[in-house]
Amino acid sequence: MNSLTSYLSSIILSATVLLLIAAFSGNKAEKIKVACVGDSITYGARLENPERDSYPAKLQSLLGDTYAVENFGVGGMTLIRKGIPTVWNELAKIKASGPDIVVISLGTNDTCGFGSCGDRKCWEYKDEFEKDYRDLIEELSRLPSNPQIFICAPSPMVLETPDLNAERIAGLKVRKPRLQELISMVKKVAREKNVHFIDLNEPLDHRPELFTVSDGVHPNKAGYAAIAALVGNQIKTHRK
Repeated sequence: MNSLTSYLSSIILSATVLLLIAAFSGNKAEKIKVACVGDSITYGARLENPERDSYPAKLQSLLGDTYAVENFGVGGMTLIRKGIPTVWNELAKIKASGPDIVVISLGTNDTCGFGSCGDRKCWEYKDEFEKDYRDLIEELSRLPSNPQIFICAPSPMVLETPDLNAERIAGLKVRKPRLQELISMVKKVAREKNVHFIDLNEPLDHRPELFTVSDGVHPNKAGYAAIAALVGNQIKTHRK
């Protein structure tokens, strides 16, 4: 009887140890999922290797192995529903990732319109920007993963960037004030929806060394790293 009891105790102990190991391994494997949503600046435009040097890639390095950062940046993407392409067409993919954190940086392309950026029409619908942003936040807030949401003031348009041609300067002079107007809306929406706000604009403005020569909108490697640092700091500060 004692032998049987000892045998059964040994089996129970072994099973308990295995269950604890499995539970520990499962918890260890779970990563905090971060979805970076945005336009070409999120994607990593003008870089030779966006997979290595885009801001989401740099953010992954800063946050470490307990996080899994996914890049949902699409060139030309707008927040306004009537833009082409628009974040609303990517929403199913973003939702399917089951993010724990969503970082949204949109608005740069929404400044196009009335003759700027060719025939793109976005600024014509600027009065819909706030509502569309609120709707986007509400859509993401209903996800089962209950993600923390961070919305960004987009990085600036830097007119001091070297080698900008006259046409580029003229376009940016029209669009830069528009971007500031949208940033005011972003701040308002962040307050109303009680989500985190990250300023990517003021810290990078008037810093041409962080932007691609002859471009003035898309960062260079140093600029993307600076964006990653700003985003990473806010995530670490506010992670619940």
